[in-house]
Amino acid sequence: MVVAVLFTVEIAAQITSFSISFSCVPSHENGFSPSKVEVISHAGTFKITEHSESGKTQSFLLLGETLGSVNQFTFFGTQVALTGPMPKLLEENPNNSKLIIDSGEREIAGMRCISCGENNWCSPSLGPPPAGWPGTNMPLEANIKYGDTSYRVLATSVTTLTDNDFRRSGEYANAFKINKGRTVVDARGFVELFQLSPPTDVIRY
Repeated sequence: MVVAVLFTVEIAAQITSFSISFSCVPSHENGFSPSKVEVISHAGTFKITEHSESGKTQSFLLLGETLGSVNQFTFFGTQVALTGPMPKLLEENPNNSKLIIDSGEREIAGMRCISCGENNWCSPSLGPPPAGWPGTNMPLEANIKYGDTSYRVLATSVTTLTDNDFRRSGEYANAFKINKGRTVVDARGFVELFQLSPPTDVIRY
C-alpha cells in the first residue's frame, strides 16, 4: 500500500503544471474558430477556455475519467454548466500521427518542440495533452477538432505553474471549479431545461 502511494505521488510529480496562451486560425473557410485559446493544466486535469472575437467565452473542465468533463457556456442568456463524460479520443490516422524524424526541432513560445505528427509540434517537457487533442505530448502547434469544428492553434506564451498557484491563496485556486451562478445539468437535464433536442458533444456559442 505504501509503495502504491509513493508510486502515485512520484507520477503526479512528473506531470508539469502550466498555463499556455494560443492564437487561432480557422482550418477551413467559414468554419468556427475562436480568436484565442487558453489552457491550464495541473495534476492531469485541464481547463480550456476559448475566446471569440466578440468577447464571449466558453470553457471546458477536463477532470479525468472518474469526474468527467464540464462544458461552461451561455445558452439563450442562461449560464450553463453541462456535465458529461470525457471527450472521446480521436482516432489516429497513421499517416498523420507518425513521428517525422527528418523535420528536426522548432522553438515555439520559447519551448523546444519536436514533430509529433505530420502537422503537429509537441513539447515533451509539458507532459500529456488534454483529451481529444492530438499527439502523446502537449502540442504547441496543432489542428484541434471537436465534431464539425476545427481550427489550428499556435502557442504564444507558456508559463510553468507550481502547486502554490493552485492552493487556496493562489491565482489558480478556483481554476477547476464550476463558475458561480451557473445552472448545472447533464444532457438529460439540458433537454428538460430548454425543451430542445439533446446537445452534441460540444456546444458552441
